[in-house]
Amino acid sequence: MSHTVYLALGTNLGDRMVNLAHALVLLTPHATLRNWSRVYETPPWGYLEQPAFFNMVVEAETDLEPVGLLDHLKLLEEKIGRGKSVRYGPRLIDLDILFYDEIEMRTSRLEIPHPRIAERAFVLIPLAELAPTRKLVPGGQTIADLLARIDQSGISPVTVRENDSPAGLAVMFQEEPEALDRFIGLPPSHQREYLQHILEAKKPATRRKRFDWTVNQLSIKKD
Repeated sequence: MSHTVYLALGTNLGDRMVNLAHALVLLTPHATLRNWSRVYETPPWGYLEQPAFFNMVVEAETDLEPVGLLDHLKLLEEKIGRGKSVRYGPRLIDLDILFYDEIEMRTSRLEIPHPRIAERAFVLIPLAELAPTRKLVPGGQTIADLLARIDQSGISPVTVRENDSPAGLAVMFQEEPEALDRFIGLPPSHQREYLQHILEAKKPATRRKRFDWTVNQLSIKKD
């Protein structure tokens, strides 16, 4: 059975756009992307002595149950290279479940909806692009209402077109399942080299050519 989920992504170390793309490409075998926000640069939250973040939200469909999805996201964070840090501190990637269908759950490991959505402009702004009328709890305020009441200073969009988004690259891999399978089998450092090569292209047509070249290289490596 397929479930609709909203996931938040954040990163503030290394090549932030590559980090987002890396997470989304690795996510696609277990979560099919349906929609995504722009990427926003946002000031740090909670722990201020650190670089600015890139944040975005995606809507996806998954067959994983909530705890299984959580486990998968934590595994992806480790594969990409997230290490231990202070709470709310710098990280290569952070992946959070915001919503999972219409369920509400509270366990020692997982709370859905995410308990701090209403406090975080860096989540509310991209989430409002995808689900402005969704309510945090039944009978409560909508995402748009919550956003209107929170300080949004210092937050600005980084991507302006669909082709600029790292999610667009993930969808390209999503449409090439054999190439995606080969890509996932590579060491993380090799994965990042391919992603960086594609994302460095500024024009959509050039990015497509570099993606096609990557698919061809993955096929050659298999043969």
